[in-house]
Amino acid sequence: MKKEEDLIYELIFSEENKFSIDISEYVEDIYQYSEFILKIKSILKKSKVKVEKSNIVRDSKTVIWELKVKK
Repeated sequence: MKKEEDLIYELIFSEENKFSIDISEYVEDIYQYSEFILKIKSILKKSKVKVEKSNIVRDSKTVIWELKVKK
């Protein structure tokens, strides 16, 4: 599993503004994806990073969170 802290760092400090995040790499139970997304969005808001676009793509094995941020 990847570290959630690394993802947060990348979302805040990366030059990129579009991301496609495989949530199954960060949480054990992919059905808990909504809690994970809310947690990340809250952290981004505190860091003054605005989520401009957010899309969730679900299938039986994984959940992909596609988002666009503005820093």
